[in-house]
Amino acid sequence: MWSDDWIGIPYQELGRGPDGYDCLGLFLALQRVRHGRDLFDPLCSMTAAARMNLADQVRPKWKRIERAEEGAAVLFRVKGFALHVGYALDYRHMLHASGEAGQSMIEDFTSSNWGTRLEGIYAYAG
Repeated sequence: MWSDDWIGIPYQELGRGPDGYDCLGLFLALQRVRHGRDLFDPLCSMTAAARMNLADQVRPKWKRIERAEEGAAVLFRVKGFALHVGYALDYRHMLHASGEAGQSMIEDFTSSNWGTRLEGIYAYAG
């Protein structure tokens, strides 16, 4: 599967690849490679993203959907803010860069670990 090449890449704060990614960097890279989308990159820390309420600034280009499909943004709350994003592979799995795990991985975003923090699932609306 194509996603195998993206598993195990080291987590790097503000990482934009190819040797390391943070969650947004990985999401942006996958959008570019898989869908040809060159999306806005604020290149900022999670603290700055929370302060700027970044998710609300970019949300107009995305539409909320009920069931994830490949390429959707799976958005999670961290400390009350929408700050972690995963790239949906299907209706329940995401590829994301985890600071806790120190690398990129595939996880079930409906699991008890992630499901309670899910803010929403979004498809690109341009």
